[in-house]
Amino acid sequence: MSAEDYVKEVMKFRRALNLTSIADAELFYERFIVPSLAMAEWIPDDGRMLDIGSGMGVPGIPLLIAKPGLTGVLVERRKKRAEFIRHVVRKLGLSAEVYDADINDLPCLNVDVCVARAVTDEEVLLQMCTPHVNKGAVAVLPVPLSHQPKHVDGWNLIAEHSVAIKGDQNDIQCIRCYRIT
Repeated sequence: MSAEDYVKEVMKFRRALNLTSIADAELFYERFIVPSLAMAEWIPDDGRMLDIGSGMGVPGIPLLIAKPGLTGVLVERRKKRAEFIRHVVRKLGLSAEVYDADINDLPCLNVDVCVARAVTDEEVLLQMCTPHVNKGAVAVLPVPLSHQPKHVDGWNLIAEHSVAIKGDQNDIQCIRCYRIT
């Protein structure tokens, strides 16, 4: 199992399931896999990882490939995309649960880390994570560089760094890591 295997599956189904307009596997890797893997620094090697709004499986699938000790909890409310994620999980032999539901409708998922892609409102996302996390859990979120860190009850910013994203409109994003107390 490799990130390249995942990219092949996305390229295979991208048009039929409207996953991405990017037809070039190398550009897809640079735009989606590289930023996902940049988050790995703050992701534990084991435990349960919640990917909220998993879409086509980013950042959850690349992180599960990079950290095989993790169990994924991938939440995507669009049924066709959730089915695609289930297909990829089976094909790549990943350890993951896939839910086609709204995160707000699910019972506590007992996770150790929360991730999402292209976060524009950290505050809302951290509030979505709160009912699902174990004590001491982290949330690792890519946000626009221009956004100021948010204060959300129970969450403390513990680290951040910038990452260049080839071809992205913003070119540079900030990855922030919050820990719940």
